[in-house]
Order: sequence, then structure tokens, then C-alpha cells
Amino acid sequence: MLYILEKRSENWGKIKGGINSSGRLKQISFPEDSMHLAEFYGVMLGDGNSHKVNFYKSRNYKRGVYRIRIVGDANLDKSYLVHYVKPLIEGLFSIDVLVGRFKNTNAMYLESYSLELVDFLEKKGFKPGNKIKNKLEIPKWIKDNKKYLISCIRGLYDTDGSVYKLTNQNSHQICFTNVNKVLMNDVRNSLLGLGINCSKISNKDLYITRKSELRKFLKLIGFNNLRHLNRVKMFGLNKSPMV
Repeated sequence: MLYILEKRSENWGKIKGGINSSGRLKQISFPEDSMHLAEFYGVMLGDGNSHKVNFYKSRNYKRGVYRIRIVGDANLDKSYLVHYVKPLIEGLFSIDVLVGRFKNTNAMYLESYSLELVDFLEKKGFKPGNKIKNKLEIPKWIKDNKKYLISCIRGLYDTDGSVYKLTNQNSHQICFTNVNKVLMNDVRNSLLGLGINCSKISNKDLYITRKSELRKFLKLIGFNNLRHLNRVKMFGLNKSPMV
């Protein structure tokens, strides 16, 4: 049984055009390209997924499951997901966002049911299904705009990034971890293109280590996830010069 943090009416899924949709879908907003949309796209590339299963359809009727879901650590990411990502989604698409938690785990999720949202994201480059098999990448509409690219990278690092101090050393690293090799190359090339030097990809990790590069990253991209912001503050990485 799921631990639901917000209650909805029994027909909430139908209203949103999701599970057991009657085909009469409630209209959502379709935002224009923006930094907020690019950041949300980065969040989806990191910890999100899109699900689209049509049971059957006719001329004016569709029935199936159409959902986006973003998963995070219930202890470390709750503030970011509930107080930042949830309002971000609601503001972009004028859609309700359900907050839940998986039983017997530290994992929580945000999710919205909407065929129109799933279709919109697919048109923007986010194909439903397995992100690894689909080799999802940063789309051209983001790569071609520096501000969008910075926002997208922030969303990626907020979800799949980490900040830590190296053992027995007075130095720190910002790491990005992802098993999608196509996306990893995209992130590395994007950082280099933005003037931030980073390591070569090691297995599924990408590191920023030099103090000068850490400064560049924090000044240009930074974080919105309180988990990372707290560690940046704890390590004094927000001070200039770094110590």
C-alpha cells in the first residue's frame, strides 16, 4: 500500500486523463520554450520517466495509462520535490501533481496523469518508456540556447548530482552520475562548451574537482536542491575564494 501524502478524489485519475481515461481529457497548458521548461526537462532526464500504454483507441476515444513520474529520496529530496519541482510542474502545465511514497523504502515520487502531457514531452524529445534503451539526450532546442542549456544542466545535477569532500584531503568534488552514455557525453560536452572543465567519463561518473571549476559551476549553474545547497554551505564552497 502506498503512503499517500496528498488525497485526491476517487475519480482523480480519470479527471487528469490517466488510468482508465474516458478519452475526454482535461486541457492542460502547453508552455513555450523557457528556462523553466528546460530545467524541468533536465529533472525528467535525471530522475523522471514517462509512461504511455494505450489499451485501445478509436476516433474519439482513448483508454490507457499516461503518466509522468519523478522519484527521489524521501529523506534528502523531499523539500526539493515538494516545494520546488511540484510547483514548477503545476506552473508550467496547469496540472495537479500527486505526492506519494513507496512502501518500505526511502523513495518518494511526484506523478501526474495526462495523455496530453506525455504527448507534449514526446514532441519535445522525451520519448516514453525506458530512458536507456531510448538513448534520451539533451534535445536541440535546449542545446541551441545557452540559458536553456544552463537550466537543463541544473535540473540534471539537482537530481543526479552529488557534492562531497575527498577523504583526507582539503578538496571537494561535484559529481554527476548516470548510466545513459549518450546523456553523459551530452553533459560533459555541455560543461566544456560553457567553459567548465571536467574529467573524462569514468564508468558512469563525471567529476568537477579544481577549485576554479567548482567556482564556475556554482556561479553559472548552481543548485536548487536543498540537499546540495546545504553541502555547498557546509563545505564552504559558497565562499570566495574557496578554502
